[in-house]
Amino acid sequence: MSLYSRLKIRARRFASDTGGSMPVEGVIASTFLIWWYIGSFQFFDAYRQKNVSEKAAYTIADMVSRRTESIDADYVDGLHTLFDYMTVSRRPTWLRVSSVFWDADESRYEVAWSHATGDAVGHSDLSIQARAAEIPMMPDGDAVVVVETSMAYVPIFNIGLDAQRYQTFVTARPRFAACVPFDREDGTPVGCIYDGHIAPVDESADDGLPELGS
Repeated sequence: MSLYSRLKIRARRFASDTGGSMPVEGVIASTFLIWWYIGSFQFFDAYRQKNVSEKAAYTIADMVSRRTESIDADYVDGLHTLFDYMTVSRRPTWLRVSSVFWDADESRYEVAWSHATGDAVGHSDLSIQARAAEIPMMPDGDAVVVVETSMAYVPIFNIGLDAQRYQTFVTARPRFAACVPFDREDGTPVGCIYDGHIAPVDESADDGLPELGS
């Protein structure tokens, strides 16, 4: 009998064999079950944290949109502290609040004022164009509040997920005023028109998003 025939017979016997060892099969099955449980927990935690981040951003946007008085840098810094509290973040986060209006003469969105915390920088007229598709259409001179947040997420277990940033971009129309003014450091407010004295930034700069781990 050839070697091939012997191997074929042994393969058939192995395929039809119903014998086994419960302890060995239990160890094999439990390994897959443990891996599945850890992976499920990891993906659930990632989606949960992303959902918490989005809810916190919408909450902050709603708070700012209800303002009838001007805000300042200290107020935005306080919103950043609130964001960290709501997300229970143990890693670096940043927050950016901007007042954006539509300029029909230039046919583009422009920035009345923008203040950022953490490693981010305020928006310029140039950088906001990269997010124009996410801003709703508005009549000439109408303004919206734009709230952006970012938080670092590092998986608990290294199973199918890498470290990443959860970023949100939320727009909210002021509820009780044409716009939300911002106070300069000298106390004078900026309303719905662009003023370069507020958080001056390089017009050629990017969107100011820091890399993870920076």
